Amino acid sequence: MGMDVESKGGVRSDINVTPLVDVVLVLLIIFMVVTPMLQRGKSVELPKAKHAAVGQGPEPAFISVTKDGQVYIEQEKTPATREQVMEAMKIATAGGKRVMIKADVDTEYGKVRPVLDWASKAKLKGVSLAAEELKGK
Repeated sequence: MGMDVESKGGVRSDINVTPLVDVVLVLLIIFMVVTPMLQRGKSVELPKAKHAAVGQGPEPAFISVTKDGQVYIEQEKTPATREQVMEAMKIATAGGKRVMIKADVDTEYGKVRPVLDWASKAKLKGVSLAAEELKGK
């Protein structure tokens, strides 16, 4: 806050916006860095749905299926095998988590079906398919 004593004897106070701008810029940079890290699982383009339900409870474990049928656990760089996926599903549900299957919008159903079968064979409950909510009407 700046102070200027005038010849009339009054005190004039102005808002110094420099610290405000500094804080806002720091917050902007923090959000720009953190936002890309919020996405969980392998990056895929999700199908659109009118009524996509938002799950409650703990964060789910993500299993991703890409266009070419590769299966990933969370953001692993290498495709997962059937045994790895089933084990990850069992570990996730044992810890009270749900399993969320993210499949690319262009993935053929025949490439997603085996992952659903693995969840069924592992006798899991609470397996969900991820979708992006359709905005608009």
